[in-house]
Amino acid sequence: MRLIIIAGMPATGKSTLARRLSEAFGFPILEKDDIKEEMFDTIGYRDLTEKRALDVAANAILLRCAGAVLSKGQPLIVVNNFDSAMSGRVQDMIDRSGCRCVTVFLNGDPDVLYKRYVARDAKKVRHPGHTFIDRYPPLEGDDLDRSMTREYFADRFEKHGMADFRLDGRRIDLDATYPEKIDTDGLIKDIRDYFAQ
Repeated sequence: MRLIIIAGMPATGKSTLARRLSEAFGFPILEKDDIKEEMFDTIGYRDLTEKRALDVAANAILLRCAGAVLSKGQPLIVVNNFDSAMSGRVQDMIDRSGCRCVTVFLNGDPDVLYKRYVARDAKKVRHPGHTFIDRYPPLEGDDLDRSMTREYFADRFEKHGMADFRLDGRRIDLDATYPEKIDTDGLIKDIRDYFAQ
């Protein structure tokens, strides 16, 4: 069994990279953001505490689904901005399944990542539930143009232990300050060689 985990900071291109690796290896993708977006639309949230509860639930669902797939001997790509507190739970899932795991961790210059995050939100290409902090769905008259402050970005992501997420097995750290500079073909070869051992 083979598992690729794509983790790291937001706005580093995790989803894009997952799609590229899925094409190369033929593995399906499970992504926490997909789960959260369904929860935003079906449950919603009324404050930051409820939004964070949905995040905890989405993590649990992600690991439950990934564990079920791996338990049947199927390969998988899992995408999430896991933090250090999740390392033990993810490692337990890996140990139970007995799979070989490669973690691809994306990081970069935090100021560049913040600017990319804000620019992405301004384009409204992501589900608005990711942008709204205090409630979703929005109420009539709410300002739909939301932008995360640099301070909140630092508090939510830089200080949240994402860089300390660690698992057994192969880990590949990539600088995604400029995602177009990532050697995707080299990464695919590296992963393929590890799985072939």
